[in-house]
Amino acid sequence: MIELTSGVEIVAELPAIYLRKHKALIIADTHLGFEEEMASKGVLIPPFQLDRVMKVVKEALNLVDPELFVIAGDLKHKFNELGRIERREIAELLTYLLPRVGDVVVIRGNHDNYLAYMTKKFPFRIVDHLRLGNYLVVHGHKPIPEDIGGWDTLIFGHEHPSITVRDSIGSLGKFPCFLKGKLNNGKTFITLPAVGAYQTGSRVSLSKEGYLSPILKESAILEEVVPVIIDEEVGVLELPPLSLISDII
Repeated sequence: MIELTSGVEIVAELPAIYLRKHKALIIADTHLGFEEEMASKGVLIPPFQLDRVMKVVKEALNLVDPELFVIAGDLKHKFNELGRIERREIAELLTYLLPRVGDVVVIRGNHDNYLAYMTKKFPFRIVDHLRLGNYLVVHGHKPIPEDIGGWDTLIFGHEHPSITVRDSIGSLGKFPCFLKGKLNNGKTFITLPAVGAYQTGSRVSLSKEGYLSPILKESAILEEVVPVIIDEEVGVLELPPLSLISDII
């Protein structure tokens, strides 16, 4: 496994990281139930989201043996309810996870409304943030919490980052990626790619206006951000900082 920063490893070519010291496996933005929401708007798409999430989870658990499994927000997709398909898909994921990992934690994301209903049937935790030693895990839809100390690396999702690489002819491909860099306060951050198959995400660039997360908009030093592509064919590929590749992205 390749280390993103000290103690934080990418699990194979998956949108998942492992904090070895804490035996914690972390993913973000599964957006289960996405197809149900789209169908309610008259858009029919193949029901692939759960399959993708289960594939990532199973492959990750074959490679590492965590004691803690963290979903860094947006486990579900619908804003205004807990949908029927959401309930079924969340139940299937938790039924698989809980016998294999003793502690499952969901960081509350902006899509995770009504998720607490599922805790009546499954013993998992929902929290607003999680500090593991010097790591702080949040979803990323809010600014950096100022009332939490003791951390030096911030881990978050929400952004669904992807990078489009171009040449003089045109686009060579769009790839999901991790982002690693520095915050204005000198601390380190890592942005997680989305696990959800349909969450292709925000285009990585030097423009603050193009990002969703207020952390990237307000607190990241974008010129120093390093994208790390993950792709089944390309593998894991660390690119130079954004300031050096702005002409090809």
